[in-house]
Amino acid sequence: MEKVGNRLREKILIVDDSRLHRTLASDILAKSGYATVQAESGSRALDMVNSESPDLVVLDALMPDMNGVDVIHRLKNDPFTHHIPILILSGQDDKPSAAQSLHQGADAHLGKPFQSEDLVANVEALLRRSYQFNSLTKLPAAPYLHRQINARLAQNQPTAIVYADLDHFRPYNQMYGHAAGDQVLLQIARLLVEMLPAQGGFVAHLGGDDFIAVLAPETAETFAQTIVERFSEMREQFYAPEDLARKYILVEGRRGEQRPAPLMTLSAAMVSNDRRVLINYIQVSDLLAEVMRYLKTQGGGNWARDRRTR
Repeated sequence: MEKVGNRLREKILIVDDSRLHRTLASDILAKSGYATVQAESGSRALDMVNSESPDLVVLDALMPDMNGVDVIHRLKNDPFTHHIPILILSGQDDKPSAAQSLHQGADAHLGKPFQSEDLVANVEALLRRSYQFNSLTKLPAAPYLHRQINARLAQNQPTAIVYADLDHFRPYNQMYGHAAGDQVLLQIARLLVEMLPAQGGFVAHLGGDDFIAVLAPETAETFAQTIVERFSEMREQFYAPEDLARKYILVEGRRGEQRPAPLMTLSAAMVSNDRRVLINYIQVSDLLAEVMRYLKTQGGGNWARDRRTR
């Protein structure tokens, strides 16, 4: 997202080796209120996806250094970019070409030359579908998570769910500001994705400092322990040296007084269907909340699992 005038609007990355075509698409989308950035090659597009965090990519199918299919594969195989919708533009405007583009990972296909209204309509449709992702971290949000957990449990798939929550995040936001808080959340998101086993799992961001990981039971305990420990190691980058030295921050209380607040830690609660039957997301959510309450009473900064068998 990017501010356009007084509104936050979706940011579109337009990738084409032709400046004329890039400018044409950019002008059309800008007139519809979108923020746009441009890349002249596939390799440049991959760099800009990381630096610009676009909400959608409009991608030329044929480019000299890296064609559209290669870019699609790179983006869709990366856990931090796989969610970004891709509209591929092709000089072949026929059903077989469109089907091939979709089969190769594109989310929509539009032939060249195109009408302005067709480009805008495709972009609008893809963005509506992508709103199931958190706007800050770009991780899947609650609707996707609910469906995934319910489907896995209904199929009796071995499933573990880890709820990761930041302790003392509100005082940090109060002291350092929301922009700094957003950077903490982005680092948490990256940590969870990086620590996730290679297959069979995903991380979702429910909003605020609440994250959920879904993964295989045999890897979940190691995952939970690792993210707690790794956050403890990386925490110093978020604080000023004097706050680290005294091991707390000073925030303003309701009456204007300065009060101490602990440094942030990460707590992780875990439930799994390898020891008990799990029915649906509502049950899972209740169990995770119960385990998390226990962790908070112990001071946070640790992990625990629901060990009951019924």
